[in-house]
Amino acid sequence: MPKSWSYSFQYKTGMARWAGRLGLELRDLVTSGRISPETHPRVVDLGCGRGEAAIFLAKHGFRVVGVDFSSMALNEARAAAAKEGVADRCRFVEGDLTAAHIPGVEGAFDLVLDLGTLDDLQGRAREAMAATVKRLSGPGSLYFLWCVHHDGDLPFTLKGILLRLNPKLVPGEEDDLFGDVFKIERLPSPPPSSYFAGFLMTRQ
Repeated sequence: MPKSWSYSFQYKTGMARWAGRLGLELRDLVTSGRISPETHPRVVDLGCGRGEAAIFLAKHGFRVVGVDFSSMALNEARAAAAKEGVADRCRFVEGDLTAAHIPGVEGAFDLVLDLGTLDDLQGRAREAMAATVKRLSGPGSLYFLWCVHHDGDLPFTLKGILLRLNPKLVPGEEDDLFGDVFKIERLPSPPPSSYFAGFLMTRQ
């Protein structure tokens, strides 16, 4: 798994390209009522970063545990939650998502959230995080995964060049990692032509 200091450095220098990303897909799932605090009140946000998604969900009535291994990002998340008045609904924990156990984080959660963390891992680390998702979910739990998703056949454009530099999930890998215990639905947004994907998975 990448070193936590490298992520903290990217946060400190403004190079954390993912920071601030909430995602229209998550907003749509919540505002449409497909995910609600009545049906899925307890959430774990894996790779929560500065807590944007956790705070958004807390404002909508969810109780959220955010996990990240950047202490710098977590400190900013705690401060932001306090500023937004939802510190009582958000708890942020420093932990390794590839570990067999994360102290202070006990499942099963009703919703497991991943906005671009799994696809940043490779090999055994990716498999270990998939095991964490399964361990923190139970029958009826939802897993929302947003990821870079393509087969490597990319255009020779700036976007294509940048995507080649980043890890990804290849089509079908979501089934290999989660199809044994999750029913997998690919959401219409983002479309395949974007080279990203949003999946809403239901634990069987």
